[in-house]
Amino acid sequence: MKYYTGNGDKGETDVANHRVKKDDRIIELIGTLDELNSFIGYALSKVSYEDVKSVLKTIEKRIYSISAEAAGYSDLVKKENISIEKKDVEEIENTTDKFSEEVKPLTKFIYPNGNEAACTMNICRAVTRRAERQYIRCKLENEKVLSYLNRLSSLLFVLFRVINARERVREETFD
Repeated sequence: MKYYTGNGDKGETDVANHRVKKDDRIIELIGTLDELNSFIGYALSKVSYEDVKSVLKTIEKRIYSISAEAAGYSDLVKKENISIEKKDVEEIENTTDKFSEEVKPLTKFIYPNGNEAACTMNICRAVTRRAERQYIRCKLENEKVLSYLNRLSSLLFVLFRVINARERVREETFD
């Protein structure tokens, strides 16, 4: 099986049923979502807590559906029943609330460091924020996806803090 076609050698690629330049905003967004899922996969290899792994596996699936919809495969997303819905946003909120009970309320800015698993959460959070900005630049109008991405970055921040707390890593604050 060949893993290359050569069709993109002139700087264009396929999105749904048409060709676009590889530096098109939609390709930037799809690439960032792919990068986010790659970092989530990396995080899965570093996290030792099953409850956190379960959350990350669900996020992986949601990011793929956002990417598919952004790439113009809305019909497939609907057919497979994988579109982001209000319940997905509520699930992220509930999960964030549950995990946030494990950490002290924030009173100062904290540096994004700690153990390797925790740091991967911060990388995922930063990439999520970039994906959110790119989604807006692409003028995609699915408010549920925007809400999901916005809540996701908050959840990833909380998971960063939870992992450090569970590992007894002291948070370094910006004083």
